[in-house]
Amino acid sequence: MKIHERSVPFPSMNTQNQKTEPSAENSDKKPKISSVKVILCSIVCFALLIAVIASNVEQLQLTNEITARQKLYTDLQSENVRMQSELAGKTSNKNVQEYAEHVLGMHALNPSQVEYIEIQTADVVEIPEEEQNIFVRIKNAFDDFAAYMRG
Repeated sequence: MKIHERSVPFPSMNTQNQKTEPSAENSDKKPKISSVKVILCSIVCFALLIAVIASNVEQLQLTNEITARQKLYTDLQSENVRMQSELAGKTSNKNVQEYAEHVLGMHALNPSQVEYIEIQTADVVEIPEEEQNIFVRIKNAFDDFAAYMRG
């Protein structure tokens, strides 16, 4: 009787062989990254970084300009309120009366100085229309008839 030898690898032996062999095979199969691709990728990343920084700088400048304009607007509104109150103070009845008395030399009227007058409404002048010649009357009659027919 003949005995067949079976070769059954031990698990420890088999795992060691598998670990070393695939890594050797993978290193041959891995595509090598060229230095040109690395440089181009880094240039693109750098350009994107610069674009983001420039965008943030522009946004900051616009925000500062908006803040300055809002402050100017607020200042102008307060100046407008101040000027309106000053104008209201200068045009009050009391100030106008004092100006008229002291600067212009005017005085308030006494009731005895007031005179009333009556206007007659009966003396109204009316201007009659000029007479139209026959051709104008015919034209007006024709226009009236055409307007009547149109509805």
